[in-house]
Amino acid sequence: MTTPHAARPAVAICQLSNQPLADFSVNTELLVLENGEVHVSTWDAEPRDGGFDVRVLNDRVDTLGYMVITDWEFFDEKAYAVVERRPGHTG
Repeated sequence: MTTPHAARPAVAICQLSNQPLADFSVNTELLVLENGEVHVSTWDAEPRDGGFDVRVLNDRVDTLGYMVITDWEFFDEKAYAVVERRPGHTG
């Protein structure tokens, strides 16, 4: 049985933006899709890592108030993971 306070899985997608900032080579965006809402984090990544360093992805997800509950999967130049909101974090 699900309670109103139970964490629900959400989807995290990391991708390179197709509109990079003028001062940086790569602009990376992380989208968390949760219950019809989109939470976004963006940062400028070094071209050598393409923005897909798993430690950086985990840190960015954590900053948005989520925790990664599956390993990151990489497909079609994007990174995907299942996440859920950290207990006590209301966003």
